[in-house]
This record gives sequence, structure tokens and C-alpha cells, in this order.
Amino acid sequence: MKNNVIALEISHRYIKVAFGTTENDQVLINYVKKVPINHFLENGVVKEKALLVKELQKVNPVIDDDYRFNELINNVSLVLPPYGLEVYQTKQITSVISPEKVIGELDIKNIYSIIRNKRLPVDNELIDIVPEAFVIENNNVYAHAPIGKTSSSVTAFTKVHTLPKRINQEYSDILRNANIQINRRVVSTFAASELLSSYNDTPDNYFLVDIGAASTSVSLIGKKQLFASRSFSWGGDNITDHIVSKFNISELEAEKIKILYGLDKREMKFAYSVCNVDTDEGESKHYVEELNELIEKDLDELFRLMTNAIEQLAQSYNVIEYQSMPIILIGGGSKLKGIVNHLLKKEVFTNIKTASPKTIGARDPSLFALLGALYIDYKYPNTSSDEKKPTVAVFRED
Repeated sequence: MKNNVIALEISHRYIKVAFGTTENDQVLINYVKKVPINHFLENGVVKEKALLVKELQKVNPVIDDDYRFNELINNVSLVLPPYGLEVYQTKQITSVISPEKVIGELDIKNIYSIIRNKRLPVDNELIDIVPEAFVIENNNVYAHAPIGKTSSSVTAFTKVHTLPKRINQEYSDILRNANIQINRRVVSTFAASELLSSYNDTPDNYFLVDIGAASTSVSLIGKKQLFASRSFSWGGDNITDHIVSKFNISELEAEKIKILYGLDKREMKFAYSVCNVDTDEGESKHYVEELNELIEKDLDELFRLMTNAIEQLAQSYNVIEYQSMPIILIGGGSKLKGIVNHLLKKEVFTNIKTASPKTIGARDPSLFALLGALYIDYKYPNTSSDEKKPTVAVFRED
């Protein structure tokens, strides 16, 4: 068994950590844990840094006597939120150093070093370099670095992921203060889309909608590659908060009702209550019709924001007939009962579905990015490390 790769994600409601490996394109989980936190983040901004550091320290090491698991969280693949994500296509050529013109690891490192040192078109910080192809003499094309091949030059085609400097700095500072080293950084939408790309039933082109507790991201995926994302402040907590306000119940009770009933459009011959509340005037009942009305209003807002984001992406990348492109919903908010039917009833998009990870022991759709970080470690080299991937020829043009 290979050594564990450790992925760490800090979301609005949870610290998520996964220990696992990837073999034969399949993510294998040894242990995964979600630790509740109390709204320390808002739209990627950490509001309670000191408290978040304490929570990370409390969960490290991860100990579970029932599973005989005791592991330290360190050298992690850190999953970062996609707020302000910008993706750039690059082409970089370098001459081979060896007198014999044999491509070595140093040649590949030189390419990544040049890319990292290039000035970005916006005031963002480079997070990751994703290789798409390497081309050498005679138009030989490789999916991975062609180390050991003979050529006077190497051309690398890559995508560069960038985020606002503030986001990377905040998360880096928090992990450093919690004594957790970062091995690499990946953007959540990229990680999720890469995991989905390993599934045979995932389309090549689609919109990925990740519905979290406090925010939602919409990403354009073309030929199973991430092109761009848009994020907005709407999440499952919007519904919970409105249930709390309307029904005058606790957040915990509201969350239970949301999960249990969702948008319940079954035809019934009688009215049934979803909760009973004690008031000064006696017991007050709230019925499923009230809950449906509330959730429908919130989902209408989600639909409006989601549609705006999709239209922006479609316009930016000249996507024709985007209404017929598949939309895949993931994230904790995608588990809401009735969400797909309600969005389809708007008769704007024709293909909307939810997805869950296929990894045994981690089927929760809120774990896509976390599991995707494990998959990325297997699929792509860490451009800031000495890791070496196998050489695989894709095609040849003479």
C-alpha cells in the first residue's frame, strides 16, 4: 500500500481531512473526517483566524479508536476556495541542457520556473500549473514530462490557476500557525472537476455547480478541463436561516427540517405539520406548504444567480446553445430534496442532475474537492516538488 496522501479543506461549516491514495485511476480512502466549525469563514474570508487555528490544532492528530486510526495532519494538499479564480493558457519553450540532448528533470523544472516567474495579467497569485501536453522534435506529443527522450527543445502547454493574494496568504498563515505544512495547493473547482473526469459517465462539456453552505460556484468545463469559475453568495444556509426566522425555531431544528423534508411536492389529501412550536398563546404548527413556499423562493434566487453566472461564462467563451449543456450539481446543497425538479421546471436548462463521489466510504457530494485533491496528486506532478511521473505518449504527427 502506498503512503497516504493527505488532503485538507476548510469550508464554511467544516474542517475536512482525507487520508488516501489513488490506484488505477480510482481514489481509495483510508480515512475521512468532517469536523464542524462555527462559521469562521465568509466568502473565502477568514473572520476568526485565532479560533480556526485552535480548531485545527484540536483535530491534529486525527485519532479514531474504533478504526484504530492515529495519523498526524501534515504535508497536506490544501484545497482553496475558487473566489476570484482566473485561469490562463500558457505555452513555454525551453532548450534542453544536456549536450546529448536527453531531456532531464532539470529541463522540466526550468519550464515551470519560467512560468512561475512570469508576470500575471492580473494582481493574482499563482496557485498551480497544470500540464496539458509536452511537445518535442518531430511533433512527438506526451501527456507527461518526456524525461529520457531525445530532443533539442521541449514545449509545454499548461493552464495556470491563480487566486487573489489575500486568499492564499490567509490560508497559508493559518496552517503555519497550526503547525501544518502545505505540500501543494489546488483550487476546489479544479479538484472536483478532475475527480469527475475520472468517471466514465461524466460528459466532456458541462457546467459544474458546487452549492456550499454559504456560497456557490459555477464552473465551465470543456473537454473535461476547467476553463473558468464564477462564485456568488448563496448557499444552503440561506434556506436554513429563513426557516429559523419564519418558524421561530433553532438553527439545529431548521437544518433537520430542511434535510428531512426538502421541497416536498407530493400530493396529499390532508395538511401535515413539519414542526410544532410552543408560544405564549399555546402550540403553533407549521405546515409543509409553508416550508415549500419558503424553499421555492430561495431556490428561485439560486436559479437567478446560477443563470447569470452561466450566461457570463457562455458569453466569455462563446458557448453556443449553452441551455442544452449538462449542469452537474455537487456540494452539500445539492442534497436538498426536489432541487433538480424545481430548477428544471423553469424550462431554461434541459439537462440538470446531481452527482456523488464513487469512492467507497466517501459518497458525500460535499467531499468532491477533497477527494479530487487526492486524485490530482496521482494524476499531475507537483510543480514545486521533485516528483517524477511516468512518460506516456499521446499521439504522433510526422
